[in-house]
Amino acid sequence: MTARALACLAFWAALGSVAGGAEAPAAAAEPEAQELHPGVPEEVYVAPGRVTTVVLRTAEKVAAISLASPVVTYKYDKALNELELTPAVRTGGVETNLNLRIGSEVYVLLVKVVNDVRAQYLRSFTLEGDGAADDEAGLGEARPLPPAAIDLVSAARTLERAAADPVFRAAHPNLRLESLGREYAWNDCAVALTGLGQFLDLDLLVFRVRWLNRTNEALYLDPSQYALLVGGRSIPIAARYKVGTGPVVYPGQWETVYLAVQGYRLSRHNSWELGLPPESAAVARLLAAGRN
Repeated sequence: MTARALACLAFWAALGSVAGGAEAPAAAAEPEAQELHPGVPEEVYVAPGRVTTVVLRTAEKVAAISLASPVVTYKYDKALNELELTPAVRTGGVETNLNLRIGSEVYVLLVKVVNDVRAQYLRSFTLEGDGAADDEAGLGEARPLPPAAIDLVSAARTLERAAADPVFRAAHPNLRLESLGREYAWNDCAVALTGLGQFLDLDLLVFRVRWLNRTNEALYLDPSQYALLVGGRSIPIAARYKVGTGPVVYPGQWETVYLAVQGYRLSRHNSWELGLPPESAAVARLLAAGRN
């Protein structure tokens, strides 16, 4: 095993899990959901080279999309009910309207390409008069479960199938999917808190974590080292499930981990963040300091 991996292993063996250690920096606040009104334009600011996600917090799906000008491109995920907007130009100063037909109404997004701090990477919208945003009102009716009673393996499989199969998802009225898209760098690897599934009847949140080993070394990242944060505060994780076997991830390999939070009446709309252990360079400096 490499020096980097050994340093990480030595640190964790000495200190145990870091999830409950030093206070994490405060997470950036998630923007409040705005209400869309039929025919009333709502401005969305996007930036060249970046993807902006527009989340529609409604049970209704988009029936048709029209774009006035090709200054941006879009992808619509029907299962997640969200749009990904990407500028097709390299400079700001241009705009277009993107019309969404939902039910019998047309909602208008005025998409503006900018090169400044106005750029938005996540927008959330509800529809005027839509009650879907209140679907979490009954979370308190679910009783807290002991970790052994949480079937995380089954819940993770349900989440993944629902994300890929809208018909299957429609057959699970108590399941909600949320795209997070939180990306982190750890030891030159790409780690992402990609999304979550909320099981309303169980007050259960299941988070998906994926990371890619982009180095030339075998690395070790145990699921027990992850933390989930809201506003910089650590939220207890009731269960963890790693897909696959083996203690290390080799160069070019992906690893997927699922984390469960249950019984805390927490919303899927919170500004969720992933806590990661220190990088190997920081561990090596700490070990060296301890020997001096």
